[in-house]
Amino acid sequence: MLDSVEDGLGRLQQQLLQLDRELRQTRADYRRLVDLKERVGTRLPRLNALGRLSPQERRVAMLAASGHSNLEVAAQLHVTVHTVKSQMCSILRKLDLRSRWELDQVLRNEEGQAAASTS
Repeated sequence: MLDSVEDGLGRLQQQLLQLDRELRQTRADYRRLVDLKERVGTRLPRLNALGRLSPQERRVAMLAASGHSNLEVAAQLHVTVHTVKSQMCSILRKLDLRSRWELDQVLRNEEGQAAASTS
């Protein structure tokens, strides 16, 4: 009986060592990914950005990206400035963006891809 317990402990010890090696490898892989992200300094491209927005958010995004202020967007769409601010927060969150400039870049990129695919 003592032999079977010792065999069981030996197998458990081997499993623990294997798990430890896998954990170390996972941590090393994670550190490499974090380092790569920092070196690249950018997020992955956002494909089909407008497809993730509601029709009203698309209208707001297009006007905001083209340089209109919240007040101008609100006036053109006949909504309040508060509504535009709320929709801009939603747009930036959905597209994982931080600014109107980034929104403009994403929409320009998407327009360029659409033009390239139709020609």
